[in-house]
Amino acid sequence: MRYAPARAEIPYNEITPPVDLAPYVDRLWMRTTVRREPGRVHRVLPDGCVDVIVHVGRGSAALVGAMTRALEVADDPAELVAVRFKPGTAIALTGCSLAELTDRDADLVDLGIADALADRIADAGARAGSLARIAALVAWLRGRLAGAAPPDPRVARAVALLSAGERVDRVAGALGVTRQHLARGFRRAVGVTPKELARIARMQRAAAAIGRGGDLARLAVDLGYFDQSHLSHDVRALTGVTPATLAAERPIALSHLYGQVPFLQSPARRAP
Repeated sequence: MRYAPARAEIPYNEITPPVDLAPYVDRLWMRTTVRREPGRVHRVLPDGCVDVIVHVGRGSAALVGAMTRALEVADDPAELVAVRFKPGTAIALTGCSLAELTDRDADLVDLGIADALADRIADAGARAGSLARIAALVAWLRGRLAGAAPPDPRVARAVALLSAGERVDRVAGALGVTRQHLARGFRRAVGVTPKELARIARMQRAAAAIGRGGDLARLAVDLGYFDQSHLSHDVRALTGVTPATLAAERPIALSHLYGQVPFLQSPARRAP
């Protein structure tokens, strides 16, 4: 499962990837929880990304597919070292349709791409600590992606437009394909449909804004929801909680991925 802290005090660090991995990788990250707190969970929001997560204590490594709904994860002791791929790029690692991995995780051994990753990271950490574990993950990524095709520029363009709130039909038109053609290729490369990613991206922007406070009615208009009720319904459907609960929990929201970028034109605000 993809992990994110419910509150800022949980040890969690993100690291910008090296330049050569940046076309594929959004962030490398580490999370360490030392003691168990019974009943405490943290909420993981859907973000359109695919992660590879190494659980150091268990000696396991899994690929977590794109999520269409939030998860509640028990806050048990764990040391995690992971990489989060940008939407539409992890297919270079898996070689298979990411639609097969949506809302599920798969052991890297079962995918045939483990290359003893968990052992490499555990050994590196035993010798030189946490940063050495990140270095081992970077080395593994470089090996797995050596010779891989670059990310599909049309998928990247579609992701950027949908992330900014553009309508699916307009994105398809901009790429010169039908909605059906866009949906097939997009789901294979990203793991969710174009409409699902647009909805997830808008929820991510809403979650970031809700965490900063402010008037929900105004926020709903600014983000292209019909009204406050529409925003609340959509947030609850994707996260499992109300905006007020989401604000209190403060889960990670990827505002750097889903901040506003220019539309194809400057249309009036609308809900996709």
